Amino acid sequence: MVEVLEYRFEVRGVPAGKNVVRRTTRGGEVLEESEATFTGPLSDASVVQLSRRDAEAGHSLEFRESTKDRGGERRMQITFDSSDGVVRMQRGNDVAEVPYVEPFRDPLSMLSEIRSLNPDASRIRIPMLGKTVEAHALGETELQTPMGPKRARAFQVFPGGSWLWVDVEAPHEIVKLTQRTGDAFVDAWLVERSEGSRMPAWDGASEGGSGKRKRGPGGRRRGGRSRSKSKKNA
Repeated sequence: MVEVLEYRFEVRGVPAGKNVVRRTTRGGEVLEESEATFTGPLSDASVVQLSRRDAEAGHSLEFRESTKDRGGERRMQITFDSSDGVVRMQRGNDVAEVPYVEPFRDPLSMLSEIRSLNPDASRIRIPMLGKTVEAHALGETELQTPMGPKRARAFQVFPGGSWLWVDVEAPHEIVKLTQRTGDAFVDAWLVERSEGSRMPAWDGASEGGSGKRKRGPGGRRRGGRSRSKSKKNA
C-alpha cells in the first residue's frame, strides 16, 4: 500500500502550486517521494525529491533531488553509507565525500520523524547533513483545514522557523506546513489523502538501476574532498 497525500500551496491565500507526497515500505526500507510544482506568486518550477531510509532505525540511506526551472535542470544525489563511514554527495559531475558521523536524516525523513513523535515529546533533535534541526512542540490546537476541522499538534522547527501541524489522529498526517521563502510565507495545506499502489518517481528512477550504491575498487575517500567524474551517469 502507498500512502498518497496531496497538498495545495498558497501565498497570502493565493494558489501557488501543489505537492504530492507518497510513502511506502519495501523490504525493510521506507521509500518516500515528493513531486512539487510551483506557480503563480512563486517562480514556475518543479522539484522532485526521493528518500530511502531504514524502516526500523529511521536513518537515511539515500536522498535525491531534481529541480527544473527557467535556468534548466539540476540534480543532486546523496548516499549515506554507515558501513563505510562516509556520505557521498553528487551534483552534476562533482562528487564529494564527508565522514558519516551521525545517523543523518534527509528533508523527507525529517518530516516523517516529526509525524511519528510521541505525544509527550516537547523537543527533539534531528541530525541532518550540515546542520542539526530541533523541533519544538507548541501544544495542541483546533485547525480549520480544507479537509474540515482538525485537532493538531503544532511544532516549530529551527533553524529556519518553519511551522507544521500534525493531526493527533492516526496516521498523523501533516495537515499544514508553513515556510518562509524570501519575504513571503508559503502555506502547504493537506487537501486529499488516498491510497495507491505505485511510487512513480522512485519506480522511474529505478529503471536505470536499483538506486543502491555498489562498492567500487577505489576504496574510501574522506574529509570533504571533491572530484569531477569523467563522464555523466546514465
